[in-house]
Amino acid sequence: MGILSNNHVVANENDNSIGTLICQPGTLDGGVFPDDEIGELGKVVKLKFGTNLVDAAVADLYEGIEFDSVSIGKLGDLAGQASVFDLPSKATVHKVGRTTGQTSGRITAFDIDNVRVQYDMGVLRFDNQIEIEGAGTKAFSDSGDSGSLIVDDQLRAIGLLFAGGNVGGSNGKGLTYANPIETVLDALKVDLLI
Repeated sequence: MGILSNNHVVANENDNSIGTLICQPGTLDGGVFPDDEIGELGKVVKLKFGTNLVDAAVADLYEGIEFDSVSIGKLGDLAGQASVFDLPSKATVHKVGRTTGQTSGRITAFDIDNVRVQYDMGVLRFDNQIEIEGAGTKAFSDSGDSGSLIVDDQLRAIGLLFAGGNVGGSNGKGLTYANPIETVLDALKVDLLI
């Protein structure tokens, strides 16, 4: 069993090697080793200065660590996965993140190329991405929400949140970017536990 997240969250932008210890909460949120240790870095898709399709990694949980693989905040239980290409135009989506909690938004575009994201290692390019804006007067995400699973109204996984900003969107609260979930799972050679 493992935790799906971003390379930049659990692999520190390619710096952590397979087997690196993982704690929850993370060290930036006060987690300490060995008290909060839950597993080890298991799989990573390396970030590169060419074109990236995902920012993804999996942390393998230690045996005996309790987890809930299906609850999506107060929305309900994960109901599988769906391709963003099968959703209606401007589909409503949801996520539960570390910083902003449970939020809703709508897809403003998909299959976007040349999304440029500032990392510590430099500016990286991503192709075939999903763009989302917040619903109403709220942002869909903020710094610290990376690694959140994005679901549609039927609670099917459609994306993995990896970047965002505070500029743009029809409400002026910024745009969020996500890797399509099928691309993430294929790149990592894993399946969602449902």
